Amino acid sequence: MYKVDSYINGKSSSESNKTGKIYNPSYGTQIGEVLYATNGVANKAVESSYEASKAWSKTGLSYRAELILKFRQGVINKSNEIIEICITEAGKTRPDAEAEFDRAVQALTHAAGVQHFYPSNYSQNVAGGIDIADLRFPIGVIAGVGPFNFPILIPILHSAMALVTGNTYIAKPSEKVPSISRLYADIWKEAGLPDGCYNVLNGEKEIVELLVRHEKVDGLAFIGSTAAAKSLKMLGVENNTKVQALGGGKNHMIVLPDADLDMSADAAVSASFGAAGQRCMAVSVVVAVGDIADELISKIQSRMPDLVMGVTDDEKTQLGPVISQINKDRIYSFIDSAEPDGASLVVDGRHRSNSLEGCFVGPTLIDNVKPGMSVYENEIFGPVLCFVRAKTYDEAMQITHSHQLGNGAALFTRDGGVAKKWSEEIQAGSVGINVPIPLPTYAHSFGGWKDSGFSETKAFGPSSIDFYTKTKSLTTRWPDPAESKVDLGFPKNDK
Repeated sequence: MYKVDSYINGKSSSESNKTGKIYNPSYGTQIGEVLYATNGVANKAVESSYEASKAWSKTGLSYRAELILKFRQGVINKSNEIIEICITEAGKTRPDAEAEFDRAVQALTHAAGVQHFYPSNYSQNVAGGIDIADLRFPIGVIAGVGPFNFPILIPILHSAMALVTGNTYIAKPSEKVPSISRLYADIWKEAGLPDGCYNVLNGEKEIVELLVRHEKVDGLAFIGSTAAAKSLKMLGVENNTKVQALGGGKNHMIVLPDADLDMSADAAVSASFGAAGQRCMAVSVVVAVGDIADELISKIQSRMPDLVMGVTDDEKTQLGPVISQINKDRIYSFIDSAEPDGASLVVDGRHRSNSLEGCFVGPTLIDNVKPGMSVYENEIFGPVLCFVRAKTYDEAMQITHSHQLGNGAALFTRDGGVAKKWSEEIQAGSVGINVPIPLPTYAHSFGGWKDSGFSETKAFGPSSIDFYTKTKSLTTRWPDPAESKVDLGFPKNDK
């Protein structure tokens, strides 16, 4: 059994008065413990980052980009270790962990090219010899709070953008999957990152709230539940801390009558049950339009028995466990509510998962779901697919827009005109046409609408720079002193 400590100013920090258990969700057994940082340790981490930012913020973009590339190579060198930790602590299948690793490496490649997307506006001679430039600066100390479902990617996504734009960074990983963020600290050290620029604090929500309230923490990036995202955004406003808080999703996949139903069924099963449904971009609601509903749900149902569910150290496994027994029990409670609420349990996955010892939930399909039902309104975050029937396109859109979450959405059709209309009308941040999980590449924007996102900026893409930096406008004029005079009038456009 291993222990995961914090990392402050280039050194391990084991000072703790509370620990948390780390489990392997495939077996439901404890494999380690994480040492929660005390408030004193948290304050030391902030002070360390604050002091380090004074020098780090003045380094050049090229120098910082070079360190990102060195870290990238260090991550690649430890790929096997990182992937194995993800399989063990997060319960991901090997293909899923490897795919996440690939996306993390791509994020580092993108961050290293910061000079190509670092905006700087300059306007010459806007009036009477006056030039104006927007100067961009790092905001200071940034804390990043990661979710349990992407322990490889999210800490890299946050830290790389924070560091390359001249900020220092404090990682607060999920206490369920702390080891990878802690390993990253050692890799950053080997890459040559100055002490204090990357710190790691382990703990629960109390540490997060301490960080967002701390006068020397300038920004906090969060990905997690909608309730936590909203709470942190409000705390950020109260404490004048810049907060980018991304919440949950209840992503609808609308299937029109002209769609290829076999392709639609493949997409629904893949996007709903991949990663045991623990993705904020997972398809959790299929909306069948018109008279295709019976045929489509039959095709979805027929594919489900072939899904291989089991422990994730078995390479044959396609569907692994959910993260914890608590999450399993929560998902079970939603399934329990389906039939009393008026829905139909077409496939009750509990019949498969009850015989397994780990934190498993079998793939579940629920028909005749309607707005207002518990399984519809809540983000279940498990392998549970809700099937909704709509008579028309307009009814399908009305149902979709009735939900308070707007992270992602998908449309399956062969009609280009309808697809264009849908892409303009749909109220979600990342949408796909015949693409069930429309997660864009890093040059494009990602972030939810409505209650899926409490932020004016995106997690990545062009606007992400605006979270990690602040601007000031510089107005300059070099007049002839002989022409100087007193003028009490409001500035105007001189010749």
